Amino acid sequence: MAHSIEQVYNKIQVLHTKGLELHRERYKTSGSYDKGQVQYLLDDIRSLAMEIQHGLVDPDIDFGKTK
Repeated sequence: MAHSIEQVYNKIQVLHTKGLELHRERYKTSGSYDKGQVQYLLDDIRSLAMEIQHGLVDPDIDFGKTK
């Protein structure tokens, strides 16, 4: 199933948000961080990035008609 440009844009926004979460977790002011959480976020970001890279995009889909 192909995605609209709007859907790809929304996935990129999520990717950005997850990147911020990763940065905040890794560079907490206390100097320590949850290594499990950092690895979870990295895996999630990589998975979403691969989905964006390999997903089909149809620029002709009208984003107003997608759910």
